[in-house]
This record gives sequence, C-alpha cells and structure tokens, in this order.
Amino acid sequence: MKLGNRRRKSQQYLLDVKVQAQGHARRRLRWGFVVVMALVVLTLTCYGLYRLTRAAVVRLGYENPRFAIEQIIVENDGALTPQQLARLAGVSVGQNLLSLDLDQVQRNLEMLPLVRRVEVRRILPKKLFIRVHERIAVARLHVAGRDTGDATLLIDRSGVVMKPVKLSDGTVLHPQTPRPVPLLTGVAESDARIGERVKSEQIYRALELLDKLEQAAAGAMLEVEQIDLSRPRQLTLTTQQRTVVKLDTEDFQPQLRRLSAILSWAQQRQRLVQSVDLTVNRGVPVTFIN
Repeated sequence: MKLGNRRRKSQQYLLDVKVQAQGHARRRLRWGFVVVMALVVLTLTCYGLYRLTRAAVVRLGYENPRFAIEQIIVENDGALTPQQLARLAGVSVGQNLLSLDLDQVQRNLEMLPLVRRVEVRRILPKKLFIRVHERIAVARLHVAGRDTGDATLLIDRSGVVMKPVKLSDGTVLHPQTPRPVPLLTGVAESDARIGERVKSEQIYRALELLDKLEQAAAGAMLEVEQIDLSRPRQLTLTTQQRTVVKLDTEDFQPQLRRLSAILSWAQQRQRLVQSVDLTVNRGVPVTFIN
C-alpha cells in the first residue's frame, strides 16, 4: 500500500514538472516571436525611412534643376583649352552639380600624362571650378635600340615621360616646352613608359644638370643640344656650337664653375672651345677650334 502511494506521488511530480517545462517553453516561444516581430518592424521602418530620405535627396538635390551646371570655370597654365579640358573631364553644362563625382572628374584629367595636378570643386548652386597644372617638358628622349618613328617622347623635371596627345577630333596637343629642349640619348626602353616616372638614376642626374646649368654662368654661354647617358657615371653634353663637354655625375657645382671660367676665358680671347673634360679634377683638358 505504501509502495503504491509513493509510485503515484512520483508520477504526479513528474507530470507537474513536465507541465511546468512546457509552460516555460511556450512563454519563451512567445517572447521570441515578439522579439522577432519587433526586429522585423524596426527593420522595415528603418528601410522605409532610408527610401524616403533617399527619394527626398534625389528629388531635392540630384534631380533638382536649381543645381544644373550653368558655367564650367577652367583655369589652366598650359596648352589645353577649357573646352578640351571639360570634354576630357567628362563634364558639361546642364549636368547636376550635386550628383557629379568630383573624384572621378579629377581622375579623368590626371590620366593624361600632360597633366601634373588637378583641383576640382563645386561653387553652389550652378558652377563647377577646375584648375589644371600641366607638366613642362625639359628634355626629349631617344630610346636606345628602338625606332620611335614620328613619336616624340618628352620628360618633365620630375621624371615623368610624355608624348603628344591626339584627341578624337584629330587635334594634337603637345606638352609645354618653353624653350628648345635637349635630346637625351642612351635611354633604356624600360625608361620610356608613357605616363610613368623613369627609374634610371642617370636620367635624373641629367635633369639635375639642366637645372644647375640654368643657374650657372656657363648656361648663358652655351645651348645644350644633346646629352649622352650611355657611359656610367658620366654625362656628355653637345652644344649647338658643337662644343663637347664631359662631366662626372657627382657634384656638378665645382665642375660648372670650372666650365664657366673656361668659356669666359675663351670668349675674351675670341676663341671657340671644341671640347672640355671636366671629369678630371686637375689640369682640365681643353681643346679649341681656332
């Protein structure tokens, strides 16, 4: 009798526990459903607000005729005209100023090897401003072992290689050359990639030499026509007067001072210098035509 009572009580206890567990499970399920529905409602609300905001921005900004471009202001220090620059930039009058991707406009222009730096900005409500700085060619390049045909390769002071650009209408744009520029010979093919900086240290030394010559007295007494880079650690200048000058690639200043003194001495005595070897520190070899 006692054994039977215990068994019934045990079964009743297990039943109560099971009923309680089922109740807890149902409550958790209801709470989970409520949370999920709340998240769905919140998500839909946020998405709706996003779409409404986006529609408002598009209507009030990107599609608003009040922000249609009426004037494209272009400042340029080179050969490219404002009309050419606007076409190359991919902009035109009538486009929406706010929807314009200024970074893309800048990239479009900077892809041109002739262009050194670009500034683009909006002037609300209807103006677009573009300022372009073009590269200035300081020398021409002759690539060793390659026939460049009619292609003229040029280089600016920073070492970027350029060539004339032919537009879709057939117009050919040439890099700025404020004066006749010398020809650099002995240039490797790997240093003639359009739009890229050269890697040759010899070329950079030649560009530095041209800079130093402008500042030295010798630069006013000779016109450099060609610089030969083919020999390591040496640059050989040939002038329009057919004077040949050899220089070491290191420490140009003392060499140019000696060259200035030699040319001044020759001018005072009305003599023409044929060759000067400045790679020699003492007793500089000099030959004269007369």
